[in-house]
Amino acid sequence: MKAIQIFFLFSLLFSVQVHGQKSKTSTPKHIIKLGITPIVVGEVLPSYEYVFTDKFGLEAGIGFVTENYLNQFIQESNFGNTRLMKFGPSFLIAARYYPFRRADYMYCKGEMKYRRYKEVYQEISGSGNTETINEYERKFIPRVGIGYQLYLDKHFLFDMNANIGLAFIKDYQFGSNAPVKNTKLHFGLGLKFAYAF
Repeated sequence: MKAIQIFFLFSLLFSVQVHGQKSKTSTPKHIIKLGITPIVVGEVLPSYEYVFTDKFGLEAGIGFVTENYLNQFIQESNFGNTRLMKFGPSFLIAARYYPFRRADYMYCKGEMKYRRYKEVYQEISGSGNTETINEYERKFIPRVGIGYQLYLDKHFLFDMNANIGLAFIKDYQFGSNAPVKNTKLHFGLGLKFAYAF
C-alpha cells in the first residue's frame, strides 16, 4: 500500500512539474519582417504580423515600389531616358494558418498584394515645350502559398515561402487611349528577414 501511495505522489509531482514547464515557454505574438526577394521587382515592403491564436495570424505591410528591375532585365526598352521613374505605393494583407505550432515551422497563407509603378514620360512638342504624361502599371495580386520559418535564435528568423495566384494588371502608357487590362498567372518565391518578440 505504501508503494502505491509513493507512486501516486511522484506521479502528481511529475505532472505538476511538466505543467509548470509548459506554462513558462512562450511563443512570439509579434513579428516584424522585411522582404528581401521583392527588391528584385523594385519593392521595399516592411510588414508586421500579429499571431492571434496558436493556429492563426494576420500580416499587414505598407511600402513603396520603384522600377521593376526584373522586368527591365527581361524586356528591351526603346524609350531610353525619356521616362522618369517615380515612387509608387505597395500594400500587403495576409492571413496565416499554422498547422503545427504557433508562429513556427510551416504555414499556409492567403494574401492580397497591391503594387502601382509610376513613370513620367517626357516629350518635346512641336512648339519646343516639354510635355509630360503620367504613366502607370497597377497590379492587384490575390494569391495562396505555403511557407517555412527558420529561426536563427530566439528572435531572428528567415521566412521563406512559395506563392501562386493571379495578377490583375492595368497598364496605361503614352499613346494609349485607355488603360490596357490584363490577367496573368502569378508565381512567386519569397524570402523575408524577421524579428519576433
